Amino acid sequence: GAAIARWFNSIGVTAFVLRYRLVEYGHPAPLRDVLRAVRLVRSRAAEFVINPAHIGVLGASAGGHLAACAGTIFDAPEGRTGAELDKVSARPDFIILLYAVISMKEPNVHLGSRRALLGANPSPELLDHLSPELQVTKDSSPAFIVHTEEDRSVSDFNSIDFYKALHQARVPVE
Repeated sequence: GAAIARWFNSIGVTAFVLRYRLVEYGHPAPLRDVLRAVRLVRSRAAEFVINPAHIGVLGASAGGHLAACAGTIFDAPEGRTGAELDKVSARPDFIILLYAVISMKEPNVHLGSRRALLGANPSPELLDHLSPELQVTKDSSPAFIVHTEEDRSVSDFNSIDFYKALHQARVPVE
């Protein structure tokens, strides 16, 4: 993420890199990390000289799953820590997804990502909850999605299905 952040910085965009908790913690640690990051940046917008209504999340591959979750389940109870900062909106104003893992369900699931986040035997309810294409509402974050069918690791149907869900909910998506 550092190279992407430097590129954004070079064109005048303030960018931060989130190092979120991974396999050793599992869900909900990554979700808490990204939502806390959005809240923290928004709460300190004046200090960073940024517009608190222009805060987005970019993620690629498994990080794209996290960004898509941030854009759909930003109000989920497990995304809160009990801190005063929880009162600040965690909803990203936009999300950018690059060849993102989206679904935790067959047939489009990336099994390695699902296993790393949820372990070997996640409940069907958790699979639904963490499949952002199933969590889209009219309040979901607008999205810019990049994917190619030449991706041999993450099925492009992840992005296609997420696009369709956002489009159907009338959420701006490209």
